Amino acid sequence: MGDFKLVTGVLVGITGSSGFIGTNLVRHLKECGYTIMPLKRGFPLELASKCDIIINLSGASINRRWSNNYKEILKRSRIETTRRVVDAIKMSKKVKLLISVSAVGIYQYDNGYTNTEIDAVYGEDFLANLCKEWEKEAFNAQSCARVVVARLGLVISESGGALAKMRLPAKFGIAATLGRGTQMISWIMIEDLLRAFSHIISNESLSGVVNMTTPYPISNREMTEIIAKKERSLFNIRVPESILRLLMGEASIVITKGQKVIPQKLEKAGFIFNQPTFSI
Repeated sequence: MGDFKLVTGVLVGITGSSGFIGTNLVRHLKECGYTIMPLKRGFPLELASKCDIIINLSGASINRRWSNNYKEILKRSRIETTRRVVDAIKMSKKVKLLISVSAVGIYQYDNGYTNTEIDAVYGEDFLANLCKEWEKEAFNAQSCARVVVARLGLVISESGGALAKMRLPAKFGIAATLGRGTQMISWIMIEDLLRAFSHIISNESLSGVVNMTTPYPISNREMTEIIAKKERSLFNIRVPESILRLLMGEASIVITKGQKVIPQKLEKAGFIFNQPTFSI
């Protein structure tokens, strides 16, 4: 249960509950005493309206090529589900809090700027514009409930996710720096992310946009070097951006570009990271 008191009698509806973050969050909130209601695709509005809190994690993976058809899937899986959640909140007199995720991809790539919730430079690429639409839908619930839009960085876990993919070639002796390696990665450990969700729930002063990253972004090259040292890799190669673009198309910007993002509001609200700097 970590830093948090046991909570009982609070019903939390979660969209995207079967995903990587969702499965971990369900376990964490159950340990904290919350009752969980998974909200599957096309969930009845009446069902969601019975919740005290809704956490909206729904969205198709961005980690594959973005054909025109898949771009529509990315949009629909986020916009339509969020709109449905908001409709449920509007018909409910019970839902007090909506936490709807977004991504640090809303910020402009590789400009050297340190982005906070208050002071930021926003992108105009596909992913940034998708995040803007996604967040706009969530904020439509503001007249009925406290709304927090959680802009997630790269979520790191020892047991899976992005880190496992990065460590795999290193285990066989070859670590891989992606592109120039200077792109900044704004990241957060899964354990801190789960604690941050709990912190938002229990701190009613937190609303609006909240960056869910550690205070210490790291470059791709630095992260790769740490992984290579841990796995005792013999080689650290650089994979050219052109190769990654050939393999992934437009989606390659997710791993070849980056943003520097700081969790100013979380820290001001008293949240303390258990792992603020990257290590494995």
